[in-house]
Amino acid sequence: MRIYVGNLPKDADERDLLEMFEEYGKVVNVKIIRDRYSKTSKGYGFLEMPDEEAALKAIEDWDQGSIDDQVIRVDIAKASLKPHHLSKLKAHA
Repeated sequence: MRIYVGNLPKDADERDLLEMFEEYGKVVNVKIIRDRYSKTSKGYGFLEMPDEEAALKAIEDWDQGSIDDQVIRVDIAKASLKPHHLSKLKAHA
């Protein structure tokens, strides 16, 4: 499952996200989105976790959590939303 992480501190990097989410299960890809020219973080990124149950637990635990006193947003990446994902999210709410 692909996960969106937003409102990241500008100095957060891929290693930070990996460490946050790997306690829930295997993380296969982590990417902080950066400005093409300055290479500074745009404040959001994506990661992929193959285990949907672990990914949903990580989303639930980290959404509205904080990094360096900055509240982050964590959700299923929009391209990953499929009908069966929506029903699982509603069940967790």
